[in-house]
Amino acid sequence: MNNNFLYSKDYANLGDTIQFKRKKHIVNGVVTSLRENTVIVKVKDEVVKKLELPDNQTVVGHKNYVIVERAENEEQPVFVYDGWNSALKA
Repeated sequence: MNNNFLYSKDYANLGDTIQFKRKKHIVNGVVTSLRENTVIVKVKDEVVKKLELPDNQTVVGHKNYVIVERAENEEQPVFVYDGWNSALKA
């Protein structure tokens, strides 16, 4: 099994702004880390307070967000799966 793959233009990449639903609220955040099935997103402090989140980062599945704005990355990052700790981070 080949564990290397390139994120397609259908998925968010590092620095992209995405929109997702959390606790019946529409939330925007910036992608800080990529994983095989999810992204880790940094949200604003007012969102943290409003939604009573433990900190300013949350995990969102690839099928649960839409891309609002693409970051201007020169090239698409390559994700190499290496077990539980695999990720690309900003």
